[in-house]
Amino acid sequence: MPRKERIEYPGAIYHVISRGNYRKNLFTAQTTGAAFERAIFEAVERCGWKLHAYVIMSNHYHLAVETPDPNLVDGMRWLQSTFATRFNRLRNERGHVFQGRYKSILINEDRPLIGLINYIHLNPVRAKLCTVDELKDYALSSYPKYWKRKRPEGLDRATLLSLCDLPDTLAGMRKYETHLKLQDEADPRKREALAKQYCRGWFLGSPKAKKDLAKDLAKSAPLVNWEGVDLKELNEVRWEQIVQNELKRLKKKEDAITQDPKGADWKVSIAKRLRKETTAKNPWIAGKIKGVKRKI
Repeated sequence: MPRKERIEYPGAIYHVISRGNYRKNLFTAQTTGAAFERAIFEAVERCGWKLHAYVIMSNHYHLAVETPDPNLVDGMRWLQSTFATRFNRLRNERGHVFQGRYKSILINEDRPLIGLINYIHLNPVRAKLCTVDELKDYALSSYPKYWKRKRPEGLDRATLLSLCDLPDTLAGMRKYETHLKLQDEADPRKREALAKQYCRGWFLGSPKAKKDLAKDLAKSAPLVNWEGVDLKELNEVRWEQIVQNELKRLKKKEDAITQDPKGADWKVSIAKRLRKETTAKNPWIAGKIKGVKRKI
């Protein structure tokens, strides 16, 4: 059976989200929040990441992180396991700290990245912990660090300001602050739409970019079963490619799928390959090669 993996490639940008186990409050104490913030920057330094934005809330966190080397999995494993050890030692506890595995959403283009950084920075505002004017006082976030002349190593302010056509200066930050005020939205329906846009699925970018990446991944990693329900469409691209390759090998045209009997031997052979090499379920296989479910 194909192995399950995260999508990694040089220069990939991700929105990473993780919550406390059972949604418990991990970061309500200043000591635990500050400890996790230190761990983030240690991971950034160890892995050579470019950190575009982050925010640490009471029971979850968000990162916008770029990986010049394809090492998100290794870096996140180190970050979460290291913090879990430190947290349990600090609180004299045992067991899991985070709720399952973290979520990572690929960010493919400039405009979605700007929107994501805004979304991350405005988390405390949407949670009614502060106003935009007070965001500089919300310590566990990249936003107040953006205002400092000497920023933590690896925190990249320049990219965002450049994407906003602003200079990498305090004057640029003042204009960015105005930009955030314009983005702030009190309507709860709008907040839900933002969460759906930036926190769900596996990819944030144009439909064409999404389709192109799916094709590239199917070619470069033909034996990978991409992890998670959100990545079903990625797997389906590869399954479809297997069907097309088999049709070519068997010298069958597309119309044979509908014209030949459901139990045709060639259909059964394709179905067996799909069952052996992929996680495709019988309904998908039967729908794709028109009814061989009973003979798989």
